[in-house]
Amino acid sequence: MRTILILFGLTLALALALKFLVAPRYGEDVAERFLERLKYIPSQTEVLSEATFARWLADSTHAKAIRGYVVPVLFPLDILFLICLGLFLGFASTSLAERLGFLSAVPTWIWWILPACYMVADLAEDTGLAATLNLWITLTPHSFRLLSTLTAIKLATVTMAIGQFAFLGALNLLLFFFPPRRPV
Repeated sequence: MRTILILFGLTLALALALKFLVAPRYGEDVAERFLERLKYIPSQTEVLSEATFARWLADSTHAKAIRGYVVPVLFPLDILFLICLGLFLGFASTSLAERLGFLSAVPTWIWWILPACYMVADLAEDTGLAATLNLWITLTPHSFRLLSTLTAIKLATVTMAIGQFAFLGALNLLLFFFPPRRPV
């Protein structure tokens, strides 16, 4: 239980530090983490596309934002965040499932699938973004589509992992308030 609470605290601290202390130092676009969350670039009025992203990358006024987005936002802070969140969701889901007797036949590793998929997807997204921002990978329609796909997979897997945790938590609460009746 202590591990779960520590991971929750670290996840929350990293999320708040990224949102309020670190990312805003690199401008409005990085503060919003537009590449990971939004369908637009806050400093532009158009929808996020390969063309608008290429224009943003080519604009020399964004050099500090680009460097800051890669280090420290993506590496190391977002990496630490994804590790803490993934481990929290895995350990918490496992702990909640173990409390439910009717799930005792389900192997423990099952509860780690979604958190692990999230961590892999987020790491792949961060790596792809860093490579693109550093111009190690040329921005093309294909690479932009790949980055968009990685973001979509990350968002889907983290949503499912959080959903798993919430579902197991809700089942535990239901059984706490409405315990099964013992046969007479």
